[in-house]
Amino acid sequence: MSLNALRRPFSRLFLQQRSLYTTEAVSKVQNGETTNHAALLANKFITHAKFQRQQAYIATPFVSIQHIPPTATLEDIYKLAREAFPEGDKAVKEIIFCRNQYFNLNGRCIVSMASSEDATRFIHYGNNRTLGGSILKMNYTKDVTNDFRRPELTSITDSTNFSGRSVVITGFPKTASGGTVLGHLRARNFFPIEGIEDNIVQLKTNPQSMVSKFLIKFGSESEAWRCVRTFHNTYFLLRDKDLKLKLHVNVAY
Repeated sequence: MSLNALRRPFSRLFLQQRSLYTTEAVSKVQNGETTNHAALLANKFITHAKFQRQQAYIATPFVSIQHIPPTATLEDIYKLAREAFPEGDKAVKEIIFCRNQYFNLNGRCIVSMASSEDATRFIHYGNNRTLGGSILKMNYTKDVTNDFRRPELTSITDSTNFSGRSVVITGFPKTASGGTVLGHLRARNFFPIEGIEDNIVQLKTNPQSMVSKFLIKFGSESEAWRCVRTFHNTYFLLRDKDLKLKLHVNVAY
């Protein structure tokens, strides 16, 4: 018996032992062709992954912008659109800044465009551009506007959107009410918009937070910004405890 004949059983045994950690490492001969089942399974996963990538790049009228700095405004997004389109920002239908359950920005916004072609042009122009020191990442997304459109920024009376005309004030004591906030605003001649019941909304905060958070709606964006300039980094005096609490104010989009 030749030396090669003696080696064949041991080679076959070695391959079969390795098959414990693969789908099947032993090749079978079918119709004169060698079929490696592990390779077939790998190709199946690769094909599926390619299909998913193709699906992710299907053009839609909705653009997701990520890595947005917390200081970004609606005007920053409109400015990108004006630079991308000869006709200006007319192709932008709606901009929604995404927030978490505590009404904090998460660095993402959804832009609804007039068409998928407009979305493509916007992405080609704005992707990897810098805004406020952050590199923007833009891609297509499905219609998720209803998922991120916050009810706190709309009026329960007539569904008016107060994005850009509202401010978020954080820093009042945990026991503060809407009346407390209203009194503090009136002391400096600031008055929320009249005619709606929810012009001051108490927002949900982290259970471990020691302060409260309120959304105040104004009649114009300029009034909202005037409120920010007046109250941001000022103090609220808690008289019964002789304690000063620092207020943080920003315009809500």
